[in-house]
Amino acid sequence: MNSILGYGLVLTGLLCAAFAAVVGIVTGLARKESALPWVQRGIYGFAASMILSNLVMIESLLTHDFSVKYVAQVGSRTTPLIFTIVSLWSALEGSILFWGAIMGTYLFAFAFTYRKEHGRYMQLSLGVMAAVATFFAFLIAGPANPWTAIPNPLSDGPGPNPLLQNHPLMIIHPPMLYLGYVGMTIPFGIAAGALLRGELGDAWLVPLRKWTLVPWLFLSVGIILGSWWAYAVLGWGGYWAWDPVENASFMPWLTATAFMHSTMVLEKKKSLKLWTIALALASFVLTIIGTFMTRSGVFNSVHSFTQSDIGPTFLVFIGVLLVFSALLLASRGHMLVAESRLGSIASREGSILLNNVVFTVLTFVVLLGTLYPLITEGLFDKKVTVGEPYFNQMALPLGLAMLFLMGVGPMLPWGSADPKVTQQQAIIPGAVGVVTGLLSWLFGYTSFLAIMTFGVAGFVVVVTLRELFLPARQRMNENKESFMNALVVSATRANRRFGGYIVHLGIVAIVVAVAASSSGKVHATGTLKPGGEMQVGQYKVRFNRLEEGDDFSNRVRTIKVGQLQTGMRLTSAWKGLAAGTVLTRENLMTAFQGASASEDVSIEEPYRHYIAATLTVIDPSGAETPFTARNSPRMNFYARSTDPIGSPTVDERIIRDVYVSLLAYDQRTGTASFNMWVFPLVGWIWYAIPILVLGTLIALFPQRKKTATTSPAPAPADGVPS
Repeated sequence: MNSILGYGLVLTGLLCAAFAAVVGIVTGLARKESALPWVQRGIYGFAASMILSNLVMIESLLTHDFSVKYVAQVGSRTTPLIFTIVSLWSALEGSILFWGAIMGTYLFAFAFTYRKEHGRYMQLSLGVMAAVATFFAFLIAGPANPWTAIPNPLSDGPGPNPLLQNHPLMIIHPPMLYLGYVGMTIPFGIAAGALLRGELGDAWLVPLRKWTLVPWLFLSVGIILGSWWAYAVLGWGGYWAWDPVENASFMPWLTATAFMHSTMVLEKKKSLKLWTIALALASFVLTIIGTFMTRSGVFNSVHSFTQSDIGPTFLVFIGVLLVFSALLLASRGHMLVAESRLGSIASREGSILLNNVVFTVLTFVVLLGTLYPLITEGLFDKKVTVGEPYFNQMALPLGLAMLFLMGVGPMLPWGSADPKVTQQQAIIPGAVGVVTGLLSWLFGYTSFLAIMTFGVAGFVVVVTLRELFLPARQRMNENKESFMNALVVSATRANRRFGGYIVHLGIVAIVVAVAASSSGKVHATGTLKPGGEMQVGQYKVRFNRLEEGDDFSNRVRTIKVGQLQTGMRLTSAWKGLAAGTVLTRENLMTAFQGASASEDVSIEEPYRHYIAATLTVIDPSGAETPFTARNSPRMNFYARSTDPIGSPTVDERIIRDVYVSLLAYDQRTGTASFNMWVFPLVGWIWYAIPILVLGTLIALFPQRKKTATTSPAPAPADGVPS
């Protein structure tokens, strides 16, 4: 029944999306605005169908309806409740179904938000978005159908991939990335609509900017959470390896960030119109390429799904998108002419243009390094590996250049700069940058690139903080206001500017954390007996002992006595055994005597077995931090996996992490082998998430209108920089 209902909803969504696409594009080109309500109804129907289909799938997972193909693939009665729900996006078919629900939500939100305004603009945009939705609905209905019915289902399933249920970050990392990927459909539709009409006024620009900023935020958070997941789960002592799927999320982030910089020039100088639109189109195309990388199986990656049949379909769609975008830019681009010339390079718009060039070059570098092995294997049948050395050598200098421009741009005015004024403004930030670089060298950092990064970061922080608080200081002087009141008023008067600089501070925190943790890390490896210690940097790690046990799913089941097995845990007292007792062969045989095989017993089942190396981390001061078996480095054994899944432990502090991974163990002797690292400041990569979220939300907040009684903030209302 669930298979029929779920698939029927998918087909309904496909029909609604196709209807909205055809009506929206055809009537939009004919400029028949009276058809807009029908396009909106099609969008609403698509959204409702996809969301309901996802809810039916969640119900199928929770009730263990193994007659549904996808449930039989990823479901299990022993999987914990939360991982049962998130298994919706743990495999290919479910992730595409979930993708459809997110797309439906985005399209509904956009159509509903502009249901009474911008009629002549929204019709074409909604039509293009609906065309994209039609493609994904077709995928769900065809090559990636999760609703195939199984005539004779088994009583249980294998559960989701063990690697994807080994850490809570699995719950939020993929949805954040999907919200970023799918959300790029909205600016793509707006940009395509603008090109189809051959105009780009404020009615297009405002929603284009805002609806890019939303998925940009989700993509930023998703990328950072992904690095955190790799760090906390995989046990290799890193968080970024230039993996093809990591690169797939990074490339649209780069172009979307460049786009948001470019909109500032477009809004202020009425220039870079075609370039801005091209960036919006490119961001979406790169998300589709990234989706292809993740789901086609052509790349060998820990993040990617297994080999699937949707690769050729995605390739066709990518080809259609590239041709469609190129034709639009070629045929309509001449209508988007600049209304004014850019100033010199030594100006705000000049620095933004340079910034865009760097972003574009870096995107090309990452794209080339990611696709080159695939191209050489496909064309020449030759396997080539492009690893970290290439990416680090090419990307890190470009990243440093972007960081530098992040500080230079805000110092420069629009139009042309007075060299003397610019030099005066650069004295204090430059001095702080030099001192910061020297201090990093004195603290033991020897890498030239790391020292330069710290120095440039100090320069950028001073410039950013000065520009952030400058309007408040001016209000305090002119209106005699308190600092807090002046800060709040100036922030609300120019919220995009204020939020953008907060985002800048978050980006600087990430860059500094990456530089410090990569160049200042200390590594040690070795084998310890119980009670033995290992030195790693200024810290010691004491190995206490090996502990063995089970993790339970907390899913209570009622079964017959005749079905009891060792390893199950009682949830209520039975035959003299207390609640919470884990059944062994001995207590099971004892309690079995005289019991009816048909008697009901309430139990929980383990979903994994573990062997943990409990340890204690000792600070240079002698303070000890003990770790229990629950949060010590361990090996987790799942029924579905023949190999154990390692899980490291991290003694996390604001200024450093002590990271310990279990390599091997010997239960006979009680010894264990470890990999250990000390990473300075690495936590600031993930601590930056609240800063990015705060800055973006401030920038998205509706701008407060000025009143005649209040002096306007003197600074320009810039957009959100990277």
